[in-house]
Amino acid sequence: MSLSKQQMVGLGCGCAFLAVAGFLGYMLFDAASARSKVETGDEESGDPGLEEAKATFVQYNQSPIFPSDGSIKSVESNKSQYVAWRTAALELAAKGDCPPPAAEEPSVFKQRLQSEVRRMGELPGGVSGHIAAPTCLFGFEQYLGENGILPPSAAVPRLSEQLAAIVRVVDIFATSGVFEVKSIQRIEPKEDAGKDDEEKKPSKQKGKGVAKPLEWTCLEYKFSISARPAALVQMLNSISSDTRFMVAKNFSFRRPEAADMILTSMSAKESDEAKSSSSSSGRRRRRGAALEQPKLGEEETAPKKSSRLVVDPELDAPFDVEFTLAVYDFGFASAKAGEEGGKNAAPPDGAAPKEGKEAK
Repeated sequence: MSLSKQQMVGLGCGCAFLAVAGFLGYMLFDAASARSKVETGDEESGDPGLEEAKATFVQYNQSPIFPSDGSIKSVESNKSQYVAWRTAALELAAKGDCPPPAAEEPSVFKQRLQSEVRRMGELPGGVSGHIAAPTCLFGFEQYLGENGILPPSAAVPRLSEQLAAIVRVVDIFATSGVFEVKSIQRIEPKEDAGKDDEEKKPSKQKGKGVAKPLEWTCLEYKFSISARPAALVQMLNSISSDTRFMVAKNFSFRRPEAADMILTSMSAKESDEAKSSSSSSGRRRRRGAALEQPKLGEEETAPKKSSRLVVDPELDAPFDVEFTLAVYDFGFASAKAGEEGGKNAAPPDGAAPKEGKEAK
């Protein structure tokens, strides 16, 4: 059966319509897929979607600092100024950093420790002309005295740093006029006290071009002294103006009640007045009737006894003062010594000399 001409034309038109409809359907599906991909984002390529881009734009647009060219330049300028300020502040704070201690045998260090403690004990003060009693060992009781032991080799570098700090502070006490150094306690630092969290993490960048960050340390000491007000003020001014970065905290002071000149003078005066009033009360009653009454308008010419108290701050008893002193080292001197070849650097723990015999 043959198709007519009209049927063939109709069939061709139907096929063409189906082809066009299929092509248009495919185009609509592709456009819808592309729109959905643009709105939700492409996870494979990592491109953000439209909603995420809108949220980011709104966040930037509503931020306190609008991300314009001027704001970006201002942030970069502030960053450079902060870096310059931080560098200058660290250099100023680290001006008094001490170089790392030289390697010493425990026996050699103990001899130097005994010499320094003896010298500090002979500094001028108020205890028989010296700054401390003969029994004061300036915080090194463990290694001095009758039961003193020889320090281990691994502890010698830290003990050298602590000795240098204590000698520096006691010299300040002596020049400031401190009356007495009663006791000094060395507070052992906690592990990793001088490292930030970022410095504790292992660095991913390894190589000769990566500079090792500076490690700062903080050693604390608790001092118990006695000083008069003028010496106390001068001591605090000397500590705050010293090139070594030191911070005084947990500061407290008190004056013994038995040594207060004002209270002592007032108590003595009240006692004398009570004794004189009780002894003269009988005599006043007996002769009271014979005394003539002063005439009206006649002024008394007898001098009155003065009730004022006169005290001398220079002769007053000193205050009992306690405070904790934190001595910081920012590692600049150690880094400089390492660049110069580490001539003055202490040996590592593994290369430390063997421990000697205990001192008798």
